[in-house]
Amino acid sequence: MISARTLRSRATTVVVAATLLAPVLAGCSQEPKVIRPYTPAAGVNTANDTVKLRGLALVHADGQARLSGMATSSHNDAITGVTGEAMGPDDSVSGPLKPSTTRVALTANEGRNLVAAGIQVSSDDLKDGLLASITITFANSDPVTVLTPVISAGNPDFTPAAPTPSSTPSAPSSTPSALSSGSPAPTSTPSS
Repeated sequence: MISARTLRSRATTVVVAATLLAPVLAGCSQEPKVIRPYTPAAGVNTANDTVKLRGLALVHADGQARLSGMATSSHNDAITGVTGEAMGPDDSVSGPLKPSTTRVALTANEGRNLVAAGIQVSSDDLKDGLLASITITFANSDPVTVLTPVISAGNPDFTPAAPTPSSTPSAPSSTPSALSSGSPAPTSTPSS
């Protein structure tokens, strides 16, 4: 025969177990929170018939931007260039991007890290937090055009993808008349 004490102990165990399992079982009946596909990252996705580009973003610092993301192709191909325009806050064109003519080989069915490829564009019109319309051209595939976010290289998640400073100045020289006349540019000597 079961004592009252054992019966209460078993009843308490059942109540505790039901209390602990209720939240777990309640989650099983709910609809998913996301019903549309999306990119769970800062970059954007695009593709043509043979090349898939994932997580594209322009990592920006001082007028230079490095293309970040991944590329895969169903056959051997190559990225032959990146052109485009910086966009303003109202999505109007702010100015052209100095294009990249870096050639990046794409091996069939292998992912290619675009940060490591070193594709860079430049423009003083690029602004962190806005967009740039870029067109990526390929040797054997149709080009793709996509609105790409411009992300600050100061963001800790994107600091490793920071662009390499350009060796050519983007601003005109401060002594254009001396340089254009063929005479040597003035040099300064330290005073003692």
